[in-house]
Amino acid sequence: MNEEKLITGYHGTKRENIDSICKNNFSISLDKENKLFLGYGVYFFYSCEDALDWNIKKFIEEFKYLPEYKIVINKYGIIESNIYVKEDDILDLDNKEKLYRLEILIKKFEGKFVTKPEYIRAKNKTSAIINILYNRKLMNKKILSKTFFEQIKTKELNSFKNYPRKMFCIKDTSIINKNKEEKNINNDLFDSIIYFYR
Repeated sequence: MNEEKLITGYHGTKRENIDSICKNNFSISLDKENKLFLGYGVYFFYSCEDALDWNIKKFIEEFKYLPEYKIVINKYGIIESNIYVKEDDILDLDNKEKLYRLEILIKKFEGKFVTKPEYIRAKNKTSAIINILYNRKLMNKKILSKTFFEQIKTKELNSFKNYPRKMFCIKDTSIINKNKEEKNINNDLFDSIIYFYR
């Protein structure tokens, strides 16, 4: 059955963006350099923890030091969004059957892509292919979802260094029903994340 389902997503962003997004919704990032993980769109995590981690990482990239809790909270925020989408409009690339179908689609058109300027210039070839497929209306799923793995600085548990984070990318903002700021970000959660940056 292709029933509509509710997905709650968490999006980390700079604090000055929050009011505008909550009032006017998100705008699609065009990804002109073809460097985004799943092509152009609006990116969400399935957990608030991962969105906070994203904010901390962005802070460190920008300011080059490990921040305190209040500094990050004053600089960045998290938006909680309600997303209503039918199951058939989600392409979950953790599913091998769906990943296989995407591989076959790419293989079918790949020869036509390699000479395209956007493909040649792309920082991420997979992202470039996804963007080309959407721009040419060869793909129409409203959400792409994928788990990626990131190395974290574990001190005792070496076998857990590859930490999974599941993200999804929305291609059609009309499925976003409600945005609000997530304010339940406590110091304990922050401390558990910053620990792995030390």
